[in-house]
Amino acid sequence: MTSTDLLIQREGPCAKLIISNPPKRNAIATATAAALVDALNALDQDPDVRVIVVTGEGEYFSSGGDLDEFLATVDAGATQLWETGEPWQTLFGLIPTLSKPVIARVVGSAMAGACGLVAACDFAYASEDATFGSPEIKIGLFPLFILPALLNRLGQRHALDLALTGRTIDSADALRMGLVNAVVGRDQLDDLVGQHVAALSKLEPATVKRGKHAFHKISSVGFTEGLELARGLRPAFMCSEELRRGIEKFFNKKGVKA
Repeated sequence: MTSTDLLIQREGPCAKLIISNPPKRNAIATATAAALVDALNALDQDPDVRVIVVTGEGEYFSSGGDLDEFLATVDAGATQLWETGEPWQTLFGLIPTLSKPVIARVVGSAMAGACGLVAACDFAYASEDATFGSPEIKIGLFPLFILPALLNRLGQRHALDLALTGRTIDSADALRMGLVNAVVGRDQLDDLVGQHVAALSKLEPATVKRGKHAFHKISSVGFTEGLELARGLRPAFMCSEELRRGIEKFFNKKGVKA
């Protein structure tokens, strides 16, 4: 039984996390989930990294959770299952809290936990041949850890559709549902991801950090509460050096004195 490695490639301001176990379609074991947590936290603290890209090695993004591991834990007690659930809970709750944008680059299949990982990322770009699904119900499971990410990304109807039917959808349906931002031919995918990495890398890191924080805080509450949060968060942006520099740059470009 082969284990899943996590490879890290640095390309300028971009750090690419590659889920690597091609013989098992890049299955994600609990140890892999823990490694993803450690790598994401480390890269988020690296000042040279502006954008993180998550992808799979070869022809697949990931088949999701490692079924060999699941089979081995069928007879585990509740305490053990509670403890081994920690890396999964942490992983799916982590990405919204990171200061760096995280992009899912999807080719081939992104199933079960991997589909949830795509939903949890800030952005997702897929090849035309990519497929997605949450088929856990077909083997007697239910997608518990990924359900919050699916609900946030897809809304109740689409999330229930995937979770309760277990059906596989193509990239066109994933785009329609809002699971991915864009779909292109496989030969165009790296260029598309690269364009977004370049655009995000030009932004002020502190503003991106505050922006992600504000977005997820406001989106997690109701309309009225969101406006109250916006008012409270406003000084962090309005009093920042990034805003001062941005306004000066704007006026300099226009040839007007501030």
